[in-house]
Amino acid sequence: MSQNLPFTKENFPRDKRILSPTSDVVFKALFGKGKERITKAFLEDILKFKIDNLELDKNQELVDDKLENKTGRLDIRATINGNVECNIEMQLTTHDKLFERFLYYWSKIYASSLKKGESYKNLRKTICIIIVNDTINEFKEIAKSHTIWQIREEEYHSKILTPYLQFDILELPKAIKEYQNNKDDEVLQWLMFLDNPENTEVAKIMEENKDIKVAKEELDQMSKDDVLWWLSLREELARMDHEQLMYESKREGIAEGKAEGKAEGKTEGRKENSLEIAKKMLKKNIPLEEIIEITGLTKEEILKAK
Repeated sequence: MSQNLPFTKENFPRDKRILSPTSDVVFKALFGKGKERITKAFLEDILKFKIDNLELDKNQELVDDKLENKTGRLDIRATINGNVECNIEMQLTTHDKLFERFLYYWSKIYASSLKKGESYKNLRKTICIIIVNDTINEFKEIAKSHTIWQIREEEYHSKILTPYLQFDILELPKAIKEYQNNKDDEVLQWLMFLDNPENTEVAKIMEENKDIKVAKEELDQMSKDDVLWWLSLREELARMDHEQLMYESKREGIAEGKAEGKAEGKTEGRKENSLEIAKKMLKKNIPLEEIIEITGLTKEEILKAK
């Protein structure tokens, strides 16, 4: 598979173009620790309140500098004004359990603000900002690209159960369309930059938006870093391998289903084959929910196969 390619300065196929901010590792480098000015401006435009103090990346780094392992999901953890926890992540694709994952991840961050033995009064408002480089099926009827989600009463929609939970979800494809009719919106300007920093429209944006100009200049400098290019390419190869394995797994599943319809008594053989597929997918760190959906196996069968 492609992730086993040897990466050396001699065979590294470095592209001379600018790095893509939608890459997890590039997004992390551009808005992570040490880039407080850029991240502060970005967050103020999204959240619509002034940030006096910003503490970035309290969580442990997920990047493997030796490039021996695939990177985990990279995100940016921030504490805003000393009393708000914020998580920012770039989500390249969508899946059926996307919202469940968002809520689970939010709960972990929310709970982490309270140490053992502390009072509930020490819990902090927790905001998850998710930038999705895709269109979310459940949001097809919503025209705007930036939606804000909280817990509201079913009939009295203005009543919020608690301000401590908030999701800001931004869909890049919608933002590109929306920008055409609202070019002064600063959030849409940021999303235009993330989508394609070399777009001629972004050059026009930078003439007025100095924060995006600083971000673009920083990205230009980062694009000269060979290590970051390696990480970005490894991430892209891992994503392509994942998509190929998913395609092959579904194709094998369909072929097996057709064969089963023609011949009975092959249930055991099909199950063994599904277990082999599950083992391969586990090695690729594919989410357990996706493996269950594709193979038809139970959680217990898959974990036993591991």
